[in-house]
Amino acid sequence: MVKKAKKNKSANKKSSIDCIKNNCIVVMSAGGESSRFKSVKGAAHIQKSAYTLPNGDTMIERAIRMYKDVGFKDFVLLLYHNADSVINFLGDGSRFGVKITYSHDPEQPVGRGGAIKYASNSGLLNPESYLIVHNPDDQIVGSPLQTVKDIVSAHLFNESKGAIATAVMVPGVRYDYTGFKIKNGFVLESEMYPMVNIPAHIGMTIFSPGVQNRFDRLFDLSQKTDFEAVLFPELVREGKLAAHIIPDHAWIPVNDEKGLKKLIKAIEAE
Repeated sequence: MVKKAKKNKSANKKSSIDCIKNNCIVVMSAGGESSRFKSVKGAAHIQKSAYTLPNGDTMIERAIRMYKDVGFKDFVLLLYHNADSVINFLGDGSRFGVKITYSHDPEQPVGRGGAIKYASNSGLLNPESYLIVHNPDDQIVGSPLQTVKDIVSAHLFNESKGAIATAVMVPGVRYDYTGFKIKNGFVLESEMYPMVNIPAHIGMTIFSPGVQNRFDRLFDLSQKTDFEAVLFPELVREGKLAAHIIPDHAWIPVNDEKGLKKLIKAIEAE
């Protein structure tokens, strides 16, 4: 009887995850100027997520394939700078087995908060759907499929506790400079690139249905604003923002040539 109960519990959990798959839009922000990445050879006139890696992949293709292999098939891409480099590569998504729709920022970049509002107002985002918002240059490596499954399961649990958003984080990040410990004006200790042990958002968030009303209310299309700066504080005050921590080695932010080399090394290891 105990084994049967466990089996039923697992089946219910799987059913809930399948429900999200069938009622979810993966929103990818691929419109940034990527000024630091332009120094990479061959990257001057393309959006960095469409940059071709040595194995023939692109960052945006890897991200799409990760979600597709879990079961997600509906994608909306938020574009602005060098949009054609993304569209010409991905098309309508049919060759990847998914559906891709594009939303272009109006006249000027409006940030991820404004871009999601604009896509919603354009009818590209169903207000009754879950949203997974992911920056494709925030690459998940190691066991990406299991990571996505764990994130979705975590959000379902958090939702049952009252959360309407789950921000994906790592437990700490490397400080890009040399850090010091100082006492009475003298350096007691120095360390290059020390680990800052504060959970950091990695550019992945799951939102429950209905959250689009907040984007419409909070964001102004005349300004460039990321939702972390405006929406997250409101959700924190209301106790509706949850967190899911993944290992720091499972995440590679590709902002410059240093991050690109780290990603290439991780892909070779896979």
